[in-house]
Amino acid sequence: MKKIGTGYLLAAALTLLVSLCTGMLLSAPAPAADRDVKLDAAARMRSCMDRVKEYKEELGLGISADDLRETGMIGEPYTFITTTSGALEAKRTTADPDMAALLVQMLREAGVRSGDTVGAGFSGSFPALNLAVLSACAAMDVRVVCIASVGASTYGANQPELTFPDMALRLAADGLIPAAPDAFSMGGWRDCGLDMDETLAAEIRARLERSGVPMLYEEDYSENIRARMRLYEEKGPISCFIGVGGNLTTIGQGEDTVPYGLVKPYTIRSVNEGSGLMEIYNASGLPVLHLLNIKRLVADYGLPYDPERPTVPGESAIYFTRRFPPAAAVLGLAAAGAILALGRARRKREEDA
Repeated sequence: MKKIGTGYLLAAALTLLVSLCTGMLLSAPAPAADRDVKLDAAARMRSCMDRVKEYKEELGLGISADDLRETGMIGEPYTFITTTSGALEAKRTTADPDMAALLVQMLREAGVRSGDTVGAGFSGSFPALNLAVLSACAAMDVRVVCIASVGASTYGANQPELTFPDMALRLAADGLIPAAPDAFSMGGWRDCGLDMDETLAAEIRARLERSGVPMLYEEDYSENIRARMRLYEEKGPISCFIGVGGNLTTIGQGEDTVPYGLVKPYTIRSVNEGSGLMEIYNASGLPVLHLLNIKRLVADYGLPYDPERPTVPGESAIYFTRRFPPAAAVLGLAAAGAILALGRARRKREEDA
């Protein structure tokens, strides 16, 4: 092949760049193929949040002054079962039905399909995000094996009268989610609530145990991990693990080193006795959804962080894909090819002269 002059190569590259930019400028949003599933998930989450709001009103809890959009999903700055501090803005961000649509997107990216079973570890810190996962899975016909924790950070489900396991039990009884949690734990220190008010913790344990949902109470970390994995195995097998919030068994005893968002299989190369379930399952070949850094999560998918106004399901970026006009690419490739052909022809003439 005759060598082509640098000027022709640069001209061809510039032509391709211009066609790419033109295609991007002329591209138009098109409804995502799974738009209807996402709308279904969002509607389910809205129904769940509305019902939780009713539960709070029944219990005389009312709506927090910090719950600017009056979603019913924002807890108190502090109660005697609060375990850690948390960002109020992050909690408000998750109290949006579009989060269920986002979870549909993430689950599909993880390879989860209708008929699959996923495992989930739910902290009480993000009750709305827990509902987003459950709503997305219900809309996708995906079964969730979940263990829900009582403990919650500030502004989470930290009201002793209505912890997240309480919410989930009542929603299941009312038919708004497919099933009650498969087990619950106290969360907090050692996942046993040892940092909570003893009297309140005892009352909550007794109330939840009367529901018939088994409680996981194991102060030994390794035994706790094994008990959870046995449950996921017995109810599974699971094709993906979802960690919501910062429960000890989800993130592990050491520093949280698992990337946020969707973590592809084998991203984690090794585990040790302090590793959490996300590390263990990912290192064994499962995709993991690490749902904790909310500001980064919504930014990655084009959703607003702590919006002032309620979003309208179906209007945000998560419901659309970009459709690029093929003509721009075809014309660009044709023009670049013509330039290269001219360059080769000129080179040949010069060599023959």
